[in-house]
Amino acid sequence: MSLDVLSPDPEPARGCGGCSYKGMSTAVEDAFVGVRFAEETNVTLCRSPGGGVLAKGDRVVVETQDGPNVGHVEQSPMPVFKPCQKSNARRVLRRATREDLEAWERKVKNELLAKRFCRDRARELRLEMKVSRVDFTLNARRATFFFTANGRVDFRQLVRDLSQRFSTRVKMVQVGARDEAGLLGGIGVCGRTLCCSSWLKDFQPISIQMAKRQNLSLNPSKISGQCGRLLCCLAYEDPSYQKRGPRKKTAARPPTDESTTSPSTSSPSTSTEPMPRSRNRLANRDRRAGADRSQGGNR
Repeated sequence: MSLDVLSPDPEPARGCGGCSYKGMSTAVEDAFVGVRFAEETNVTLCRSPGGGVLAKGDRVVVETQDGPNVGHVEQSPMPVFKPCQKSNARRVLRRATREDLEAWERKVKNELLAKRFCRDRARELRLEMKVSRVDFTLNARRATFFFTANGRVDFRQLVRDLSQRFSTRVKMVQVGARDEAGLLGGIGVCGRTLCCSSWLKDFQPISIQMAKRQNLSLNPSKISGQCGRLLCCLAYEDPSYQKRGPRKKTAARPPTDESTTSPSTSSPSTSTEPMPRSRNRLANRDRRAGADRSQGGNR
């Protein structure tokens, strides 16, 4: 009689978003390439069509969340570190043709014009908002406007003007200061690309207590990022400092002198206490008077 042994389910890896495999792999496959869109700082993992090989610098059309978009191959082939990355890889539709490149040039031109028109129109309507970025689809059927504002903005008239001016469907998205820094990109105080524009997607609350626990300077220019908020990297090592606990302050010891002796072994004649200045002056005078009397007696 045979017994069927059921193996336990593999424990999902932390922070993987559903991946059921542990460990990392540096396997390089020709079917995956890294594509960069416009001036984005991060590279998107994409799967080449039919497993074909794409060379670095090739212009390709990729199926994105907002529709087809044109980018160029930045890394070929690209290593895949976790199996879940394969399922999340974007699909390369085809190599970019002349029509695709012309549509991409019109897309870039429309984004610049729409951003300028939106700023001018918002100023005329007295809307307290800042337009950060504009994204058009490759077929120019939909446009997304990202903006920041301190409160709610009534942009209904602005949407009507934009839709009439560019004959497209307009979507307004209000973002925060950190999201704006991730959209625009840049270089941090560490000299590397901003985490929010490259890999960091989930923002957690940052407090000044994190900087105090790490004994960092509380100068705002040193602990603030491009967004004007506290640096997100303050939270990377904060759990280690919480486990370590506060540092114990030790009292400063007085400097030791080899010539001093302990009170128990010192005699009254060999006292180490410094003599006051007035007593020292009287002792010197008595010593000189004694020396003069001895010289007079000898004569």
